[in-house]
Amino acid sequence: MIQIIGAGAIGCLWASKLLQAGYSCHIVSRSPLSKNTLQFTDLIGKQHSFKASHGIHLLDASQQAEQSGLLVCVKAHQVLSALLQQKELIKPQQPIILMHNGYGCAEQVVKHFPNNPIICATTANASLLTDPLTITHTGAGPSYFGFYPQYSQVTQHSQVESALNSYLFPLLQVMPNAHISKNIIEKCWLKLIINAVINPLTAIHQIKNGELRMPQFAPLIQPLVLEIFAVAEAEQLSFDLNELQETVENVIAATADNFSSMNRDIHFNRETEIEFINGYLIKKAQQHNIETPILDDLYKQIKVLENH
Repeated sequence: MIQIIGAGAIGCLWASKLLQAGYSCHIVSRSPLSKNTLQFTDLIGKQHSFKASHGIHLLDASQQAEQSGLLVCVKAHQVLSALLQQKELIKPQQPIILMHNGYGCAEQVVKHFPNNPIICATTANASLLTDPLTITHTGAGPSYFGFYPQYSQVTQHSQVESALNSYLFPLLQVMPNAHISKNIIEKCWLKLIINAVINPLTAIHQIKNGELRMPQFAPLIQPLVLEIFAVAEAEQLSFDLNELQETVENVIAATADNFSSMNRDIHFNRETEIEFINGYLIKKAQQHNIETPILDDLYKQIKVLENH
């Protein structure tokens, strides 16, 4: 069984795919949900209904299968508190899979759950939650999973691969283009870089992703990617600058009709994940004495909008 903390767009998407494939799962929501049916619309517009197990707590140990995975799909700033609220129900050695925007949560989680394998994950799948337990799959893309470095550094590679396959088997089976990554940190950083460009700009200007292709944004996006590239290089990540610029452009084009998550957070007056996206990059830049004026400015603008 996979248990999913977070009944938002990504949590419900994974729950839908698991249930569709015949796996059992349990969704943990912030507040009680009034219905027990998960409504899922797939990529070709076909509608499905599944009976969903859910509650505000994880299942207790007697109800959990051996090596029951725990998939955490809440906003970055909610990850640690969501896990601590369930701490008594999280078994020692139970794998904790972190799937969120931004970076830095694993560093927090490993301090409080030192005996639990921490798995970092990233997905390019997109979905839209229109009502509680009502989800539409709006875009497909690769998903990657890999151990947070502290675990993989002290374990033989063959054991790492075997353990990941064991923990992740249902997730790898139900979502097309899902993979185990030997370099999950680079995968997470790539998504971090893309988010640091697209999210704040679309949130500040309240535009869809595709509108970033308008000429007025080019003089901002290119030097912004250059700033982030300098930080990534200082962190000894091996990106190619031209490929990075091209990847950002490709994602903007591929998600042209989408609103970024930060855009929606600002629109609905919710707290954003800026601390774990631009904020994380700014902290890393400061550690390496790298100036990041554009990153800083975008961060400040989002903080002002958050406090309105």
